[in-house]
Amino acid sequence: MSKLRSLSILLLTLSLFSILGCETDIDIIAPKKDVTIVYGILEETKTRHYIRINKAFIGEESASVLAATQGVNEYSDSELQAVVIEYLNGEERNRWPLSSEYISSKEDGLFFSDSNKVYYFDADLRISSDQNTFVYRLECTINVEGEETKVVSAETEVIGGGIVPITLVKPRIANSSSEDRAEIDFVANGEYRNSLDITWQRPAGGVSFTSYYRFYYTEVDITTGERKRDSLLYMIGTKRVKLNESESSGEVNFTMNPEEFYIRMNTEFEDYNFDNPSFYRYASDTLEFFLEIADNTLATYIEVNQPSTEISQERPEYTNVTNGIGVFGSRYLATTRVKGGIAKTNSGRVFESGSLEELLYSNQVTGLDPETGQELSHLTSKKGFKAENGRCNDETRTCR
Repeated sequence: MSKLRSLSILLLTLSLFSILGCETDIDIIAPKKDVTIVYGILEETKTRHYIRINKAFIGEESASVLAATQGVNEYSDSELQAVVIEYLNGEERNRWPLSSEYISSKEDGLFFSDSNKVYYFDADLRISSDQNTFVYRLECTINVEGEETKVVSAETEVIGGGIVPITLVKPRIANSSSEDRAEIDFVANGEYRNSLDITWQRPAGGVSFTSYYRFYYTEVDITTGERKRDSLLYMIGTKRVKLNESESSGEVNFTMNPEEFYIRMNTEFEDYNFDNPSFYRYASDTLEFFLEIADNTLATYIEVNQPSTEISQERPEYTNVTNGIGVFGSRYLATTRVKGGIAKTNSGRVFESGSLEELLYSNQVTGLDPETGQELSHLTSKKGFKAENGRCNDETRTCR
């Protein structure tokens, strides 16, 4: 090879490196493409139904900066029109255009929380039966500048009580002639019960069930008389039935540990100042039981998005939204505490007298643990609870 040719190749190589060396900026932002995100959970007992419809965002700033920017993930009124359509046995019966409003009830977090745009419609929704199938279809027409118009859609049926009411079977409601309306027996024969069965009627269409209860109490300022009502929530458990079982109604069973009630009461509250009290603390004699029910769509979405316990953190994506992502399903919340009405037994489940006395006076569970030598009772009497006049399920209907 001649020296002249070698010099020419060297100069060409240096020129290429020089040109490439000038291109130091790399565009890591992918071309913008609209992605619609839908979160809508319909409930039979509600008359106003809210749906979140947002869009994914991308920009030069970090995700945390963009997320805190108002409106970055919201569609304008000209970009989105949405409607929910009711079908009965495949035929359209009703349609409700979605309206928008801004809410300020979102908790603080990474995303902008001062006000957020949500969509809603007002309707009495109906559940399917053996003869009638009601389906609710969400249709969103998206028209974003620079992209083709698209339709984002999703469908769901609605679960609810129907012919078989969703009621708490165990603990049972005591007979109205019972002396103290005993229903909740956490204590028996001087000991905490080892377990207590909780059984609910379940509706057709329900797949995942979460059971819990609340204990209510009121603190009254001695000087001003001001009343402050609060509660503690106790988780019982979660159950899931097979899809073929969910097609018909039935029962769902849980087991709880009654002693956990007294343990929590002892640790949640500081000891009461009996010598110089500034308030009175009254315990409700009634527990309110809840059952949260999710259909298969919502149950699957929750299960897929739970924190992974595996070494691999990758998880499958799940959505029932066409041309978008998210979930459009149904849920139902059953409760035992309903104020008012003709029935005298619809206010929850009342403590059996010994169980209530254990909370107030710690006088039912006594003695020492033979293994540890510690008091068997959790001594909740130190928390200063009193009982006001009137039982929640008595004839006076004085429910505290």
